[in-house]
Amino acid sequence: MSIRSLSQGANLSDHEEVVATEQGGEQVEGKPYLLFNDDAPEFQQKVDVIDAIVQAPDKNARREAIADAAKALGKSTRAIKRMVERVQKDGVATLAVGRQDKGQFRISEQWFKFIVDTHKWGHREGSRINHNQIHGQLIALASKGEDLRSKKYAEKFKQYPEVLEDLIERKFPSHVTVYKVINFHIEQENRIVRHPGSPTEGQIIQTTEGILEITHSNQIWQVDHTKLDILLIDDEDKEIIGRPYITLVMDSYSGCVVGFYLGYESAGSHEVALAFRHSMLPKHYELEYELQEKWDIFGVPEYLVTDRAKEFKSAHLKQISLQLGFQRRLRAFPSAGGLIETIFDKINKEVLSFFGGYTGSSVEDRPKEAEKTACLTLDKLERILVRYFVDHYNQHDYPKVKNQKRIKRWKSMLLSEPEVFDERELDICLMKATYRNVEKYGSVNFGGLVYQGDSLVRYEGQKISLRYDQRNILTLLAYTRPSNDQPGEFIGVVKARDLEKERREYRQYLHHGQYAPPLLHSTLPNFVVRQQLIPHS
Repeated sequence: MSIRSLSQGANLSDHEEVVATEQGGEQVEGKPYLLFNDDAPEFQQKVDVIDAIVQAPDKNARREAIADAAKALGKSTRAIKRMVERVQKDGVATLAVGRQDKGQFRISEQWFKFIVDTHKWGHREGSRINHNQIHGQLIALASKGEDLRSKKYAEKFKQYPEVLEDLIERKFPSHVTVYKVINFHIEQENRIVRHPGSPTEGQIIQTTEGILEITHSNQIWQVDHTKLDILLIDDEDKEIIGRPYITLVMDSYSGCVVGFYLGYESAGSHEVALAFRHSMLPKHYELEYELQEKWDIFGVPEYLVTDRAKEFKSAHLKQISLQLGFQRRLRAFPSAGGLIETIFDKINKEVLSFFGGYTGSSVEDRPKEAEKTACLTLDKLERILVRYFVDHYNQHDYPKVKNQKRIKRWKSMLLSEPEVFDERELDICLMKATYRNVEKYGSVNFGGLVYQGDSLVRYEGQKISLRYDQRNILTLLAYTRPSNDQPGEFIGVVKARDLEKERREYRQYLHHGQYAPPLLHSTLPNFVVRQQLIPHS
């Protein structure tokens, strides 16, 4: 009988073994390194049946669980009850009493090297990863099952085919074994053994569909929005426009700000989508941002967790998640959004309160000089916030974890390199959509403008989907109409006819102080007209 064991209670396949002693002795040819283990299959079986008894919701269920445990372990119900009492009194370690291989563990050479290499990878570029995080990564990888065979993970398991097969079967070493492997490796290199873990591991988020355990980076992103406590001005005539809205996306594991969207529009599904798009793409900023660090966070999450506002339940967001393959979850309680609510408070107090135009959190407490001292434009505020997120917030230590910056924590617990999306691929998902009939010569009418494109000619008489960014409607993307919950296929780019004429009409609206049509108004590169449309607040 093999004495090698895994956290799922299954034996590893037969293979050449490496052995280590707890004292870090030299390798002896033909003998394995001995490593401590506390959940061999027999032990894990006891844990499973005793846990079922302890978790039973009522007396009847408990009685049935005891009977099942007695049958599974070949013991009397009385003996099972004594085992439960010992566990409740002295802890789960009592279930391991009587094992002949206590204090030992056999682990394959591939698994040993995989754990060590994961540890080294987690410490690259100053990042820090502890054994609990590595074990959490193994759990997260095992949960992927057959998806681990995809090209996405090919490089990760190139040298570890045995590890790949074990993980697909949900077999992996226990957290104690992982710690012993890392401990042995560090001792062999005469390095100081790190503390086995931080109390912040094992955090959860309660959603309306159950509890999500936070185990790695880019697993769970949270998004929310708020109206910032500052008045902004127009960049030309310096008149006050109003208070901006920010939609923020954060990574739950590392606490890093992943991306955001800033604008005057009341936050809706479109603003959420633009913030999400910014989060998924690699971010590159010009020298005028004066950044000291890089904003290297991107990819796509497995879950997007939000509150229960209507913009987070929109068909728009459903289509995005369908296209990109992430799951949507709603917070069970408002307090579950504490991570993102905290940074909103920090932005107002640590950043905005130092600039003119700061209003404070209530009208009653608003500084009298707020309107007189307002000096920031939307563009300037955007640069300030980027610097704050990149050079300050993401560079600070993760709470309760010593010497681990948020950005290093994010990098150290990625299960694979984040996917790099093409911007057009994201445009297909993230821009607003409307439907129009294609008329003669491949033309469509939208927002009082006529658009035309050769690619539309073959679709005359058919209804198509038009996707657009509401900030610039002079160019639209045409798609076939979505059906059966599948997104439409890209047809081509169509542009408004007589662009110069439209621009002249727009300038005339501004010259005469008239309101521009809503869609034309949204094409303005700055906010000259918006100050007429948005009340001060």
